[in-house]
Amino acid sequence: MFTTKRKKNYMTFIYSAIIVVLCLLITAIAWPEETTAPANAQKKTETADTTTPLPVEPPQLDDEKRAADEKDNISENNSTYYLVKRADGQIKVFFINESGEPLELETTEIIYELLSDADQKLFDEGCRVESQEELAVLLQDFES
Repeated sequence: MFTTKRKKNYMTFIYSAIIVVLCLLITAIAWPEETTAPANAQKKTETADTTTPLPVEPPQLDDEKRAADEKDNISENNSTYYLVKRADGQIKVFFINESGEPLELETTEIIYELLSDADQKLFDEGCRVESQEELAVLLQDFES
């Protein structure tokens, strides 16, 4: 009496395990492959006796992403830089573009009156910074 029920449960377990394994196998086979080629890969076209490599064109960036990339790489141009100086009684960060025009980026939380005389003189004259990394380090040193 008990052996028939136990055998039935065992067979149900085996069938369930087989179904789960088959589902996983089908999912693995049907999983989509990566369709984008690496940026440095080259496409090849084959003819009867020659193979000609064609350069892979980079994917086109939409305007929003291109603008973000340009903003991130704003300091790559050698004629541009950041200027941190005192203006209107506060320490402000300016971006100086190719034509030398300043563009105010932000007002810092640096308290001018608490700075040493040497640091006050530095910010009165303006501190030129070439990259975003240098700017981040400078601001972190004075704001903390």
